[in-house]
Amino acid sequence: MTHAVATRDGKELTIRAERFVVACGAVNTAALLLRSGLANGSGRVGRNYMVHNSTFLVAADPARRNRAVFQKTLGLNDWYLAKNGRPPLGNVQMLGKLQEPMVRAARPNVPAALRRFVTRRSLDLYLTSEDLPTPDNRVVLDAAGRITVHWRPNNLGAHRELVRRTTRSLRAAGYPLVFTRRMGIETNSHQCGTAVMGTDPATSVVDPAGRTHEHDNLWVADASVFCSSAAVNPALTIAANAFRISGGVLG
Repeated sequence: MTHAVATRDGKELTIRAERFVVACGAVNTAALLLRSGLANGSGRVGRNYMVHNSTFLVAADPARRNRAVFQKTLGLNDWYLAKNGRPPLGNVQMLGKLQEPMVRAARPNVPAALRRFVTRRSLDLYLTSEDLPTPDNRVVLDAAGRITVHWRPNNLGAHRELVRRTTRSLRAAGYPLVFTRRMGIETNSHQCGTAVMGTDPATSVVDPAGRTHEHDNLWVADASVFCSSAAVNPALTIAANAFRISGGVLG
């Protein structure tokens, strides 16, 4: 690879360098590589898209007011490694204190007074489980070059069990009202897997050092290289991996 072509202020710009690092996020990194025709000898660019199975859970006690505004965060992984042969269930963490305007779009048919009553008494949680890498879950470009994401959720049995256990525990803790909503493709903050890392150029896009198999001066340094999606926010793992591969980039 000798140069990159970009558009700035409506004008084409050529960028020449000895080394290039792509870190656009799992969707846009895949789209950039597909548009450029780079690093896709394996046919894996854009495939194995993962984004987590996620559920918003709101528990409320009508008799108890939650006066927190900027509440403390907490997370628990007590059910991550499930027993009795079940797969890992996932992570439970605080969602942040919901207020009535935040749930208006999700529940527009519920009267504002009722939304306000519930959110003033609610404990708000975000439940995350792994989805598994599947080649048909992928990022593609249409004939006009626009990005399309194909994603069919999988591993939902584990996620439903996580929701069930969390609901049961909250009711036992004194929250008789529990509302849940599983999020779809629109909740896409944990994207990964579209330029997977591996030792075999036939089945992966980059090597364990993050360098593309087909170009010795092109690296990928975002979550697109992840082979699996642990049921936690990947941000710190992305940063740690970027530090890890930086030595190779610097030569």
